[in-house]
Amino acid sequence: MAPLEIPFNTARELLEYVSPLNTAVWSSGSFIFRGQGSDKYKLTPSVCRHGPGSFADGAPIKAFADTVAMQVHLELQVLNRFLEGCDRSGLVVPGYTMVIKRRLALERDMFSSSSMPWPRDEMHEIMALAQHYDVPTRLLDWTERSFVACYFAASSANFEIDTIEMPRLAIWALNTSYAHEWKTVSIIRTPGGTSQNQAAQSGLFTTHKVPASTFSDKYKPEALEDLEEVYGYGANGALLKLTLPVEEAPELLDLCSRLGVDASTLFPGFQGVAKSVRDWANVQVGVRHSSSVQDEYNRMMGDYEPEM
Repeated sequence: MAPLEIPFNTARELLEYVSPLNTAVWSSGSFIFRGQGSDKYKLTPSVCRHGPGSFADGAPIKAFADTVAMQVHLELQVLNRFLEGCDRSGLVVPGYTMVIKRRLALERDMFSSSSMPWPRDEMHEIMALAQHYDVPTRLLDWTERSFVACYFAASSANFEIDTIEMPRLAIWALNTSYAHEWKTVSIIRTPGGTSQNQAAQSGLFTTHKVPASTFSDKYKPEALEDLEEVYGYGANGALLKLTLPVEEAPELLDLCSRLGVDASTLFPGFQGVAKSVRDWANVQVGVRHSSSVQDEYNRMMGDYEPEM
């Protein structure tokens, strides 16, 4: 099967469709959402991607990750470097214990040679924290709030628009009603205290489980939309892919901000506020060409009146 694709022409149409008030679409099932800056991207965990632009592309550690076991080894190396850095900085990492520290340092093969699949349950909180600070893991970010997914799609879109190719961004909606029956994909909900970002974004994750019996197999990057199990019993609409022209991304950012969904609320702290300023600048890219420069200047200045 394949995801059901629904194209939209305007940001407002998309927001009206994904709104939780649209009970005709979202009343049945338990949907989670993910936003991506391009509809060409697959639902593949960041550390698992190959090719130009992927993590560590061209490095020996990536080139040698040609078997499942070596791919798991790469992921463990990434997590170990993250944790070592946290140790040096005196940062507390939820779920990080002396037992895990010893295993990563001396007994790393235990994570990829036992009868238990990877990733282990005890690594979920560590991976969730790393993921929310842009460390690549095999977790895939999702949110329970559709407008949050819209923000992430718009904010990560390429604003240097090529009108010939007509690029589009994408919002994914996954029905998790049958997640308890999935054998390859797991839904991971770590405690809100794991990461402020995760709590603010109503975040959760999916991950591909790696059975120990496959560790000697040739590695192929996983894509969630290619797995039949996520479609349940052939139900239409189990996985939706909603697309929008990238030229509508600034408008989508602006509308999300009016709904209270922007970087300052999704990334608590100075970093999020600074990112919201950059998003504001990108919104200006979407100013309609029908407005004169003076009209736009007046709009931006608002009610500002210089002191006499």
